[in-house]
Amino acid sequence: MPSRNPLLGTLMLGLMTLPALAQVRTHVGSLTGEPPDLSNWVHPAAPDGNVWHRSTASPLDLFRQMQIAQLGKVLFWDEQVSSGNYTACGTCHAPRAGGTDERLGATHSNGNFGSFGVPPQSDTGTIDYGFQINPVSSADVLVTPVTAPTMIGAYMFNQLFWDRRAGPDFDDGTGTNTPVPNFTDWAALEDLAVGPPENEVEMGHEALTWSSGFLQTKLNRAFPLALVDASTIPPDVQWITSSGATYHKIFDVVFGWHPQFGGGGGVTRERFAMALAHYHRTLIPDQAPIDLGALTRDQQRGFDLIKTRGSCFRCHSSSGSPDLTPQGTLDPFDNLFSDGEEHGIDLAGQPRRKTPTLRNVGLHRKFFSTGHGNNNVFSLQDLIRFYNNQQNGLGFSPPLDPTEEAQVLDFLANGLTDPRVANETFPFDRPQLFGELNPTGANVYGNATPGPSGLFARIIACSPPKVDQPIDWWKVGVGEAPRNSAAVLMLGFSSWFGPTIWVDNVFATFPTMTNNEGFATAQQPVPMTSALIGSAIYCQWEIDDYRTPSFSDAARFIPY
Repeated sequence: MPSRNPLLGTLMLGLMTLPALAQVRTHVGSLTGEPPDLSNWVHPAAPDGNVWHRSTASPLDLFRQMQIAQLGKVLFWDEQVSSGNYTACGTCHAPRAGGTDERLGATHSNGNFGSFGVPPQSDTGTIDYGFQINPVSSADVLVTPVTAPTMIGAYMFNQLFWDRRAGPDFDDGTGTNTPVPNFTDWAALEDLAVGPPENEVEMGHEALTWSSGFLQTKLNRAFPLALVDASTIPPDVQWITSSGATYHKIFDVVFGWHPQFGGGGGVTRERFAMALAHYHRTLIPDQAPIDLGALTRDQQRGFDLIKTRGSCFRCHSSSGSPDLTPQGTLDPFDNLFSDGEEHGIDLAGQPRRKTPTLRNVGLHRKFFSTGHGNNNVFSLQDLIRFYNNQQNGLGFSPPLDPTEEAQVLDFLANGLTDPRVANETFPFDRPQLFGELNPTGANVYGNATPGPSGLFARIIACSPPKVDQPIDWWKVGVGEAPRNSAAVLMLGFSSWFGPTIWVDNVFATFPTMTNNEGFATAQQPVPMTSALIGSAIYCQWEIDDYRTPSFSDAARFIPY
C-alpha cells in the first residue's frame, strides 16, 4: 500500500466509492477480533462505521484506512489537542515505556502514582486558572487518580480503561447512553478516544464538552504538529504536516468520502474518535521473541514456571492456561496476556481493575493501576517478588528460588518485549514533543518576593504562546497570591537579574483581580503576530499585598 500521497491525489481518490467488506468476528471473553491476518495476532475487529480492512481488501480501501490511521497518529502526538497546548495523548503513553507514563513523581491525593495533567481551569465564558466550582489552593498541575495504562495492543479489548467504562459501543456524548449509529459494538477504542481531551485533569478544563464546539474550532484552525520538533516527525505522516493545511482541510480530505461522516465540516467528535481508534489498531506488538519462536532456554523456563507454579495466567491469558505450539508461538487470543476482565488482588483499599497486558511490561516504570500498588513495587523484579510472597492463592507455589525468579524475570522483561516498541521504531515511532524539551515549570526562573501577607505568589506558565489563533488564547496565571487583590502582569523582551524584578524593558501591563483563593489569569496578554515567533517573552506578576507591592517568580515563553 502507498505510504503517503499528495493532497490533490487524496482529493481525487475521495470521489471514488467505498466497496463493502463482510467481516467474520470472533469473541473470547472480553477479547475481541477476527482470525489472524498478517501475523499470529488477532486481526482487529472494528465497528461497522469504522471498519478495519484485511490485507486482501482493495487498494482503495487500504489506502483510505491508512490515511485515517495516519491522521490518528498525528492527533495522538499533537499537544494542541489539549486546551493549553502542552499535553498530548502521547505525553502519558510513551512507547519506550511500553505505552505507559515514564514520568515518575506524580502522586495523587489518594496515594496512587498518576500522571501529571493540567493546571486547574474552568469554563466561565473564558478559560481561566483556578476559578473552579470548588476552588483549589495550589498552582500545581493536577494529577490523575490512576496510572496510565498502555494503548499498545488495546485494540483486542472491547472494553477499556481500568474500570472498563469505555465500550463496547461508542456513546454519542449526549448523556443518554445512546450509541452513535453503526458504532454499537467493537467500538471501545472510539469511545475511549474522546474522553481525555475534555477531561479537566488530563487535557481539558472544567465543564469542557465536545458539544461546546471549543475543541473542534480550536483544532480546525491549528496546523498539525505545529509544536513538535519538525525533524523528528515520522515519515509516514509527513504528507500531513508538510501540506500547509490546517486540521480542517486534512479532516475533510481524509473523511470526505465516508458514507456516514463524509463531506465538509473539518474536525468533528466522531471523525476524531475514528482517527485515533484506527491508529491504535496499528499498534500490534507482534515481534517479541515469543512471537518469533525465539525464546531462550531461560525465557522458556520462565514461561513454564508461571504456568505450572504461578497463578498469573488465571488473569493474564484468555484461555487460563496458554500453550506454546511446536513453533514456539501462542494461540492468537492468548497473545495479549490478559483476559480483559476485572479482578481484585487484595491491595488495600483498591477496587477491582481490568487485567493489564504483560506485553512490554519490562519497559514499564509503574505497575498496577495505582502505579506502585502501595506495596513498594517500583521495578519488574519487585513485582515478581511481590507475587512470590503472596499466600492468598495469587502467588507461586512453592515459592520461586532466586534462579527461578531470574528466569521469570527474563521471560517477562525480554521474551515479551517487542524491540520496535523499546526503540520507538515504526509503527511505534513518534515525534519529539514540545513538553519533553520544555517540561512544566522548566521555563520558570527567579524567586517570588512576598509582601506583608508573607505569601510567595507563583506564576503559572504552562501554555506556549500561539500566534494568529484568537480562540487559542495565551494564558498566564498566578496562584497562591493574596486573595481579592489587584494584580498586573509585567512583560518584556529580556530578563532582569532580580532579586525583586526579573523582567526588563516592561512594555505592557494588564490589571486584573485575584479571586478568593488567590488566583488570577491574564488572557492573551500581548497581541500575537508571526513576527514574534522565536522571540523570547518574559513575564512576572506584581500583586497588591495590603497596599504593598509583592512579586511572583518569572517565566520565559517562546511563541510558535
